[in-house]
Amino acid sequence: MLRRWTQAGITWEVILVIKNIQSLRFVAAFLVLIHHTLPPNVHPAHYARIPHFFTELSLYGFAGVDIFFVISGFIMAQTARQSPGGLHAGSEFIARRFLRIYTGYWPAFFLVLFLSVWLGVFQEPEISRLGSFFLLPQEKYLLNVAWTLTYELLFYLLIGVILCFTSRRAMAVIAGLFVLLALYVLVQHQRGFYVPGSNRWDLVLDTFLTSPLILEFMAGYLLNGLLHRFPRQRLLFWLPFALLMTGLSVWVQKWGGLEGVGMAAYLYYPERALLFGSAALGWVAVAAIAPEGRSWFLRLTQKLGDASYALYLLHIPLLVILYGVLFPRLGPLLWVGGGKLSLLVYIGTCLVMSWVYFRLVEIPLHQWSRRLVTRAFHRRPIDHSVTDQAPQ
Repeated sequence: MLRRWTQAGITWEVILVIKNIQSLRFVAAFLVLIHHTLPPNVHPAHYARIPHFFTELSLYGFAGVDIFFVISGFIMAQTARQSPGGLHAGSEFIARRFLRIYTGYWPAFFLVLFLSVWLGVFQEPEISRLGSFFLLPQEKYLLNVAWTLTYELLFYLLIGVILCFTSRRAMAVIAGLFVLLALYVLVQHQRGFYVPGSNRWDLVLDTFLTSPLILEFMAGYLLNGLLHRFPRQRLLFWLPFALLMTGLSVWVQKWGGLEGVGMAAYLYYPERALLFGSAALGWVAVAAIAPEGRSWFLRLTQKLGDASYALYLLHIPLLVILYGVLFPRLGPLLWVGGGKLSLLVYIGTCLVMSWVYFRLVEIPLHQWSRRLVTRAFHRRPIDHSVTDQAPQ
């Protein structure tokens, strides 16, 4: 994304580097992946000799979701900016974004459904298979990471509804809603709404519609507007900000006296949105304004970032297949290097299979859905090569 301005007869420009955003997508998906390798998902004995830095990093892997949410808001702002607005455009936006989520998700859903029937896993009574299929708000999902996709759909619906009425004022509307929701969360927090043992919340209203995590989507959206309105942003501000908020978030999570799993749980979502959400905002800003990296490693992470949605969806069923079915039949493999080899095989398999899924499943289904929406709305295809990358 390019932004130009003129000052004293000189034209300046800033490029919001989408390739860096793709690398950050991969980091977010990888953090979630390693977070789910923590016990009890992987037997504690297999972690006996895993390097401490890896297990320590895994404890904070849930923050990858916060990065995804901020990136999603950031990209949606760019998409909305290209929209002419009106009922037709807003409806088409919703259709495109919903199908973008569903077409990538449904094949993974059916894989997990097969594993559930075959192995007897994911059978909790709170799980609704029909609700999981349509990503309806619920306490537990068949694919346990799918709760974040419900948030994605709700945010897309919000943006689409706003576009039905206005495109030019969408940024102002989001800013107003951000302030109102932040005040609502603050008031609820002061009233003790998020204290342990509180059973006063409603699943749909409090857990989803007014969740503090919605603020992260809005913050990403507003960040995009900020970088377009004031493009001369400095890394000397955003990088220290990102580092400071990351350090503060880790400190509070580890030594802040939080109960249970801390900010990974709903009770501490206000603190999570403020701390890890701010850190994610800082890293997205850094990725957007930093020069594009040229090293082979950064190019690799950019490619893997393209498949981040697939990685996010597949790492749980692959965990079940490898650790629940394959590895136990290979006997000593689990214990080579104190579990290091099996862990490396799992991570490598996730990376390879996510890329295969992205190329052979996700892309064809996405292209089909775009043609479907184009025919339904009688419009020529729009180039979504930037804005239609995988969400969270």
